[in-house]
Amino acid sequence: MIPVSPQVLIEAAQLRASINIKLPDAIHAATALLTQCSTFLTNDQRFKSVPELSVILLSEINSP
Repeated sequence: MIPVSPQVLIEAAQLRASINIKLPDAIHAATALLTQCSTFLTNDQRFKSVPELSVILLSEINSP
């Protein structure tokens, strides 16, 4: 868990201004970007619009 810092909030605001993303999602994406997260695992396709964020959709993973 990463605390929400002023830097995260600034990055989240920049994401909201550049792409159509809700504030809670922008905070998650900003935190991932600022902590250099290697993979963002989600089932929300909107995160694919976040530049420089490596997103894997759970729905696209082949299950046995």
